Amino acid sequence: MPRKVYVLDTSAVIAGLVPGLAKAEQATVQEVLEEAKDLCSKLELETAVAAGKVKVVDPSREALDEIGKRVAQTGDVVSAVDIKLLALALDLKRSGEEPELVTDDYAIQNLASLFDLPYRRIVMPGIKEVLRWEMVCPACNRKYTPAASQCEVCGSFLVRRPRR
Repeated sequence: MPRKVYVLDTSAVIAGLVPGLAKAEQATVQEVLEEAKDLCSKLELETAVAAGKVKVVDPSREALDEIGKRVAQTGDVVSAVDIKLLALALDLKRSGEEPELVTDDYAIQNLASLFDLPYRRIVMPGIKEVLRWEMVCPACNRKYTPAASQCEVCGSFLVRRPRR
């Protein structure tokens, strides 16, 4: 039977999740420990790691590359830490575990949905729909892929908006 594993984002701990009290196994990446700046969150995370309640794991290069490619396609704005968390969840899923990302971050939730990775929110309401992004010229209204930054026709800087 697959194990349930919570993959912890910094936002979950800041929002009130106490890692030492969760019943499921828990994992995160090293950078989450470094992101936890406030004393309470940092102490809770470090105590849970020291007690063996939270494992610090590096995701595979393959999963990182796959998440990175999808981010480039969708236009979601995520940090390198977010990509690592998603890659870790993807690795766990592929190894037969039942990962659940614990995050209030909408971009992580959006990408998790695209990879069919379950997520749990703590305080904020979850996403209502999965978004894909496009870049649009505010002057001439031409549409571009998420990687573009400037209009090839008029030279205006592009703005990001959900694809319709």
